[in-house]
Amino acid sequence: MTNRFNTTIEAGESRSDLAGVYKMLCDGQYNELDPFAESSEAVVAFEDGRFTDLVVHNVADILRTKQLGRLSERYCSKSDFKLKSLTATTQEYE
Repeated sequence: MTNRFNTTIEAGESRSDLAGVYKMLCDGQYNELDPFAESSEAVVAFEDGRFTDLVVHNVADILRTKQLGRLSERYCSKSDFKLKSLTATTQEYE
């Protein structure tokens, strides 16, 4: 969302985290699914073996990213998108 949408809120504070930008630009419904207030809590959950919370957190992130992507597709030109390949760069993993 960098430099494409205004994510500045009161007092000149800018939101740049996924949940904050999502809440500002979309309806915010998927923020309620996330069991963590901050993504850094996922590290502690992993260390504690709370894998269900991690999965739910990751799904919430995917849903938020999807909504922001749709918003971007609607209001940004195709030249603003830079797609990256997720294919392996070596044959080692095939």
